[in-house]
Parts: sequence; C-alpha cells; structure tokens
Amino acid sequence: MQNETEARAGEREVDRAGSGMEYTPEMMNRIYEAVLNQVEEAVVISDDENKVIFINRAAEVIEGVDAKKSLHKSMEELYCPTENTPKHSRHAIVLNTGIAANEYFNQYVVKESHKVLNVIERMFPVNYKNRTVAVYSLIKNLPVMKKTMEQSLELYTHFEEEKPRNGTKYTFSSILGNDINFVEAISNAKHVAQNQTNVLIYGETGTGKELFAQSIHNYSVFQNGPFISVNCAAIPATLLESMFFGTVKGSYTGANNMAGLFEQAENGTLFLDEINSMDIALQAKLLKVIENKTVRRIGSEKELAINCRILCALNEDPLECIENGKLRRDLYYRLSSCILHIPPLRSRKSDIPLLCGCFITRFNREYGQHIRRIDSGLMERFLRYQWPGNVRELQHVVESAYSVSEQNLDVLRLEHISPYYRSFFAEPGAAGTAGTAEPGPPGSAVPVAAGTAGTAGPGAAGAAAAPIAAGTVEAAASMAAAPAASQPVDSPISSAAGSTDPMDFPTTFPAAQGDFRALPGEPTAHRPGGFPGSPGQSPELPPIPLKEAMDAYEKSILAATLARLGGNVSAAARELMITRQALQHKIKKYGL
Repeated sequence: MQNETEARAGEREVDRAGSGMEYTPEMMNRIYEAVLNQVEEAVVISDDENKVIFINRAAEVIEGVDAKKSLHKSMEELYCPTENTPKHSRHAIVLNTGIAANEYFNQYVVKESHKVLNVIERMFPVNYKNRTVAVYSLIKNLPVMKKTMEQSLELYTHFEEEKPRNGTKYTFSSILGNDINFVEAISNAKHVAQNQTNVLIYGETGTGKELFAQSIHNYSVFQNGPFISVNCAAIPATLLESMFFGTVKGSYTGANNMAGLFEQAENGTLFLDEINSMDIALQAKLLKVIENKTVRRIGSEKELAINCRILCALNEDPLECIENGKLRRDLYYRLSSCILHIPPLRSRKSDIPLLCGCFITRFNREYGQHIRRIDSGLMERFLRYQWPGNVRELQHVVESAYSVSEQNLDVLRLEHISPYYRSFFAEPGAAGTAGTAEPGPPGSAVPVAAGTAGTAGPGAAGAAAAPIAAGTVEAAASMAAAPAASQPVDSPISSAAGSTDPMDFPTTFPAAQGDFRALPGEPTAHRPGGFPGSPGQSPELPPIPLKEAMDAYEKSILAATLARLGGNVSAAARELMITRQALQHKIKKYGL
C-alpha cells in the first residue's frame, strides 16, 4: 500500500510539473543522474568535505567499485596514491584552492578492488557564492582510450580513405605482396597504366587479374571514366556481338537502338576477361576495333569513333591458347606489345602469412569474430600446399573456418577449417598404414599414403632395392640398412653416397600433376618417372628444410649460368627466362 501511495504521489507530481512546465529538484536530479550515467568518461563528484556524493556507471566499471557503497566516504578512504604520484588528494587541492586541474596523467590504487589505474584526469571546482561547494573529476582509462583510438582509426580508414567512384573497388594499394616477382609485376602495371596502350594480362584462375585491371584503370588518365568488366566465358557467343557493338532498331526482330560496351566505356576502360573463351570469329572483329578505334552497330552502316582503353585477360598460357585454337595469333601479336604476367601463389609462398593476416582482419569484421592469428602448424601446411586456386582458394579456406565454427576462436587451427578443405592439408600417411602412394588432394605435391604395402622401384646399376612397407618397423630397418649404391638412378636424393649437401640434389623436381621438367640448361637424363613413392622413384625426402635446399639449388644454377655467359646479366636473364630486375635481386640475395 505504501508503494502504491508513493507511486500515485509521484504521478501527481509529474502531472503537476508537466502541466506547469516546472521540474522539481528531485526530477532534475534524476535527469542529471541519467545523463551522467551515459557518459563514457568516469565521473566522480565530492562535496565540500571531500566526501563522495556521486559515482557514475563508467566509474563503477573502470574502478571496479559499487557506487552505493562508496557514497559519503572520503576520497582518502576510497583511493590511495602510488609511488609515482603525489601523496595527497588532488580533490582536496582543487577544493581548497578553487582552481581547476587541467588534463594530466594520474596513477592511483582503488582500495575496494585493489586495481592500479593509469588514467588521464581532469578536475574542476563547482563554485557557489564565492565558495567551492563541490569538485568533480572526468577520468579516461588509458587502455580504454587506446582501444577507442584503434577503433576510430579503423573506422576512419574504412570510411575516409579515397575510394574510387567509377564502378571499381580496387587500387594498387589494395594489392598485397612482398615477393620480388610480384612486386615487379605491380611496378610494371603502374608503368603500363601511365600510357594508353592496350594490355594483355595473363594469370591463372584466382591470381587477381581483375584486381590488377581495376588498379590500372584507377592509375591511368581514364580513371574518371567508367570501368566495365565482361567475363567472356559467362556470356553466350550469340549475345556477345550485340553486347559489344550495340544494335539499331530493326536490325533483327525485337532489336532496339542500344549502345554497345565499347560506346558505354567511352573515356574509360573495357576489361575483357577470359578472351580465350570468346568465339574466334568475334576475336577478328575485336582486333579490327582495337586497330581502327571505330565500331559499327549491328544493322548500321555508320562507323562510330571510340575512345576507351581495352584490357584483356587470359587464364591460360597465351601460346598454348594459340596452339589449341582458342586465341587468334594476330590478336595475340596486336596485344603482345604489353603483357603482364601475374605470378601464381605457389611461386610466392612467402606472401601467404601476409595474405592470411589480411583475410583474418576482414573476416573478423564481417563475422564478428576475434581471431588473432593462424596456428604455426596450419601455416606450415599452407606453405607446403600448392594452391591450384591461388589467392582465391586461400581466401575461401580461411573464410570456411568462420562459416562452420560455432565458437569464438582466438587461434585458427586445422580442425576449424571446413572438412572439405581440411582434407587438402592432411599429413602424408594419415589415410593408411603403408606404402602404396595415391595422389593427394588437388594441388598437393605430397602423395597421401594409403593401403597396406608398397614397393620401391628398381635400383641403380641393376641393384634391386628392398621392398618398402611404409607403416612397419621392417620398412624402417630396411631403409636404414640399404646402402647408398642401391638408390634408384631417378631418386630425388643425390646419388652420392651419404651426401646431404643441398648442392648435390638433382636438377629435376616434381611439378603440378606429375609433370617433371628439367630446369633451363640442365640435363634430363635423370628425370624421375613419377611421384615420390611410385615405381621408379625412392620415397625418401631431403634431410634438410626444403627452402634451404631450393635456395641452394637456385644459387648453383644462377652461378653456373653467369659463369658460362661471362657475367652477362642480360643474357643470363634471357636464358633463365626471368626479368633482368629479378636476376639482379637474386644476385644480390645470394651474394654472387
């Protein structure tokens, strides 16, 4: 009954106040308290006796105290200074002097929670009739400030960075990579962007051809014009011609006056992706447009001048496309004055950690997760994998962990990846107990052992190698006891007895899908007959880290080539089929 009476009295008080637009002191106190409790800074108010009369919610959180229990206690009862701060209460100083304390660093201990706080604090007096009646502090916790600043910087970067408004999303600043060949590709693309020549971009699926195309557009004089991207493989050949050249009304049933893509891209860029999927007859018409800079709509007799840049892209080797009849030779020669090659991810694996960090930051924001890093074991598997789908595949693998995980992760591990992708990174031998080697997942350079037994190929000089059962003690014993002379001729291990020198490794290494090729200028007599573990090849791996072996082997090839050509860097670069800039970098890297 008492509560009901008080509630009704409160309602009548509000009614009276509302009708006369007058607020009682109690109502004003409620308003002030509500406002102060929403302030992010901690607010502590003391009275003329230096006793606490108000602590807001932010102060409760930062200091770990109960506001109700702290009321009417002196500042000295609640807080004490540290050895780094003065031994007297700053509230008392402001109370006695009536002078505000500007923003300063303060460190103090909260007695109730035993917290040591590092804060930025401001302190102000409340003066009434020439007398200080209260003092209030505005407190910012340094760790909270740091987090807020990071969030603000992230928001600024997200919203305020210069973003193209011409139908594109990417610029050269969007491209990540530190590998020398990849950096060189970016540098070449920037040089190409400055002129108006047409460009042929060659790169495997998932390497970022459109990212390069958009970046070239945004770095060129055409950046204020439209960027139009067309995937030639996704559009039927019967529609491509009308899309490219446009139509006039009556040219065929249902045709209307419509501008083609060349006209729509006026003063901009037209990007033709996968032109090797375009009909050969249409490629001839494209060649004419590139050469004459004019276009004729279907059903029209009038030639229209165009002013747009044309970028073309291939996901296969251009010369192979020509041989297979997918690309006109004359179109290739028209575009070959400027060809940009984007290296596949397997040739720039040093960039994988950088790309993973970028994807984690992006997906943390999109999925509301807080993953900090990738487990070192999983990263090692990433570095061993061949990535046939390149950067796009890496992105999908990382994102799969966010899609299937139901828990808040801190470190991304193999078990967090979706089962489909997880199988790609299984350790060799996980599927069985011994020797019969079966191909691993797509892109894997390491076969997955399965079954129960297997055999090694015949040994060199007619010496037969002992059968190997990969999952048994007998197999290990036979491998340890086998003399070096019984190594097969086509083994990936040096035939030198007991040699572990990386310089002694053979000149052939397995490429994708079992294709073994000798490097330029090297003999092919010892070309292996198949994957490690298959007949004709020993399953042993080099006893030193792969990167060290590959670096040592590359150094030996470079040194031999330079010596043979008398130190002529340009000639060596041509023979090794790399750019002169890349060769100069490797010479400096290896101290040749």
